[in-house]
Amino acid sequence: MTTINRRQNRPSQEEIEQMFRELEVIPSPLDQPAIIQLLQKFREIYANGGAEFARFQLSNHPVFDWFSSHNRLKEINFFDQCITRTAVREALPSLEIETSLKSSLNLKDDSSAFTFDGELAKVLFKGGAYNKFKGSAKEAKTLGGNFSAALFGDRYDEVKIYVSYEPWSNWFGAVAWDMTWLGIDKGNNQLWLLSVTDTD
Repeated sequence: MTTINRRQNRPSQEEIEQMFRELEVIPSPLDQPAIIQLLQKFREIYANGGAEFARFQLSNHPVFDWFSSHNRLKEINFFDQCITRTAVREALPSLEIETSLKSSLNLKDDSSAFTFDGELAKVLFKGGAYNKFKGSAKEAKTLGGNFSAALFGDRYDEVKIYVSYEPWSNWFGAVAWDMTWLGIDKGNNQLWLLSVTDTD
């Protein structure tokens, strides 16, 4: 949901806990060429780490809608709880996600759907611990743009993106190249995750 319901009060703690019990998180694969291509490029330059991506469909729930439409999902620790779900762990076995995260995601509002393509391009172009991006800055920007377009097109106002720099699972190298982007597609009621890491 993207529209704020001004007449609905903030859900109670009991309603929030009930939402976490009732909310379904269902894998929704996105095997488009732009997604695969960006992951391949990250894996080439992050030779001692890699890149993992998955998208999930969320069931409709009024409590989730309230926090999502108000951009207040961090307030209820939604992402830390959501990515430990069985469906997420099974969809991303390489990330070695445990039922309790190694550390909090400590999400930052450093990202935006309006700038996401450029963020990806910047990280790609910077390279990994040992390998550099084999292409121009323009090519990196194109890869980021194609990935962004495949995810949400030009619906920039319907997507909220957060960033984590934490090594929240054992998959991460726990050095300078740990990043996770978590996106909520409010228009389609979807959650997606892109994680990258490398180590020297």
